[in-house]
Amino acid sequence: MNSEETLTLQSEFLQIRILPAFGGKISSLRSARRGEEFLLAPLRRYCQVSRTAGFHEGDLGGFDECLPSVAACESTADEPPVPDHGDLWRSKWHIDSCDRPITIYADSLSRPLRLTRHAWLDGPSLVLDYDLLNLSDSPATWLWSAHPLLRIEAGDRILLPDEIKEVVVEYSAAGVFEKNSAIGWPRAQSALGTTIDLSIVGKRDGVTAHKLFARAGRSGWAGIYRKRTGTGLMLCFDPSALPFLGLWICSGAWPETGAKKQYTVALEPTTSNVDSLVSAEQNGTARSLGARRRCQWRLELRLLEASSPLSFEAFRAKAIAGALCQLS
Repeated sequence: MNSEETLTLQSEFLQIRILPAFGGKISSLRSARRGEEFLLAPLRRYCQVSRTAGFHEGDLGGFDECLPSVAACESTADEPPVPDHGDLWRSKWHIDSCDRPITIYADSLSRPLRLTRHAWLDGPSLVLDYDLLNLSDSPATWLWSAHPLLRIEAGDRILLPDEIKEVVVEYSAAGVFEKNSAIGWPRAQSALGTTIDLSIVGKRDGVTAHKLFARAGRSGWAGIYRKRTGTGLMLCFDPSALPFLGLWICSGAWPETGAKKQYTVALEPTTSNVDSLVSAEQNGTARSLGARRRCQWRLELRLLEASSPLSFEAFRAKAIAGALCQLS
């Protein structure tokens, strides 16, 4: 396979680009009508990295798959350690089909697991169907998280279901929020006593970075509203399969070293409420896939736009209406 090979999906609504050689990365999700890009552009050139490289050594953009852990973690029981952001973003994926759906797969390096992803367009939605297979005769532990790094601008808005009233802090740069503490959503009290509206994207400040987790509850969705264009993107998922949502809000404080810094929001449907598989095993949210068994789930990325720019209130109404249709 040519390392520069790009697979594409296109409709009247969306233009999608996928890079099988670089972790199966979805490198572009663009509105066909407006030309607006929703994924963060690479901060470094695409390149092959080692089996143990940190995520900061990659391109730092686009949509990757994190399996069987997000955070690097040591070996547990008889299973090997897992590198930073898992195995699959650093692997070359194999192509099963270049047609609709685009079907690609990759094998985990630290677990006997194969993840197959089918990507296809349904109107204004990119639909991703996942199939995880245990290739061995022994059970294997895992967690999975979507990792879509979104392009943002100051004033954009993060929209979550009204039922989400609090989030738990996995990480907060400079101790703005205490690790493992539960804080309010969208308005949260910082460690210094100030109130921060986490739903409003701030300017690139070089100091802000938070990783947060919410329980999905009955409503499996989250959205980003782009103020400048009056458009947005909604992620829809089944909370019985993906019961948690990770939130990465970064305004230029990560990576901690190097000149290239992320300015992004990531909405991350996931199987666990922590980044580390070891921590997930400790709190009971790790998954175990039996010998030769498989597990399947779906994620939908839905473009929300209209003939004229949507106000935030109109975007919110469309997002909630779409979520209700999904539940019915």
